Amino acid sequence: VRARNADPMCSFGDFVAVSHEVDVATASILKIEVSDGIIAPGFEPEALEILRAKKGGKFIVLQADNEFVFPEMEYRMVGGIGFMQKRNSKICDAECLKK
Repeated sequence: VRARNADPMCSFGDFVAVSHEVDVATASILKIEVSDGIIAPGFEPEALEILRAKKGGKFIVLQADNEFVFPEMEYRMVGGIGFMQKRNSKICDAECLKK
């Protein structure tokens, strides 16, 4: 939210991605923020009602699949050329930051 607030008038097609269940406090913040949708692994029932009422019921609410496993290889097409690379699955922790 803070990063996008640098220029909120240019906000277009914003989606919020949350890595945990959305609670009422989070939904209440999002209720007043400019965005078009949210994806999260779950929603508290009251939070879901708050979000469903946003944008006259046109706010997009998607539930992420907690069991989804990303494929090992990623593919991209850029200008008609295909690229393939191994997915970056490195997890950076405190030890990684010391290097």
